[in-house]
Amino acid sequence: MKVTQTLIILLFTTVVFSQSLKNNSPFIEITGHAELEISPDEIYLDIRLKERMKNGKKITLNELENSLKKELEIIGIPITNLFISDINSVISKTGWWSQEVLSIGKYSLKITSPKKLKKVFEVFKKLKITDTRITKATHSKLTLFKKKNRIAAIKAAKEKAKYLLNAINATIGKPLKVNETEHQLQDFAQLNHLNTTSEYGSISKVKSYKKDIIQFENIKLTSSIYVVFQIK
Repeated sequence: MKVTQTLIILLFTTVVFSQSLKNNSPFIEITGHAELEISPDEIYLDIRLKERMKNGKKITLNELENSLKKELEIIGIPITNLFISDINSVISKTGWWSQEVLSIGKYSLKITSPKKLKKVFEVFKKLKITDTRITKATHSKLTLFKKKNRIAAIKAAKEKAKYLLNAINATIGKPLKVNETEHQLQDFAQLNHLNTTSEYGSISKVKSYKKDIIQFENIKLTSSIYVVFQIK
């Protein structure tokens, strides 16, 4: 019963509002659009390190991790940007009749510049790390950019209403209704070029390939705001 009453009240309110717009004052309905492109400043990679045997000696996970940290520091990436997410072990054949328990470590690495991505993959090549993939590319101030884009959309609606009404010698009044009709975010900055391999599988969103060039598409924000303005 309460649900039915609520629906009736909402329907009645909508009808009354529509009638007040049409009967009491002239109005203009406008939709403002805004688009914004930003370059990502946070790129996340998944890395998997696996212990291996070399000349009959095990290269431990701790040694592999320390080597990676050392090389990252050399290219200007702080080791605090490297996070361990999981460790497990597998039994691997290391000879004709021998087996070893080898540990596998899964890590997440944050890079704050697309320009450093090429250097990171050079480190991977040097350390013979092939099990990697890019999982996310975003911006540290993405929420702020979303806000700015919405503001730009509503300002575009106001400006559009102004010049349309000016054409008929009328002026814009107060806003009577505001509604966001669309907000889209391309939250994964796509790869244009990538020179690497991954045991996880091929990296998605690769558009083309050229040696030694790594480039991201910009993150795209799209906003649309519907506004009803009173006509003076």
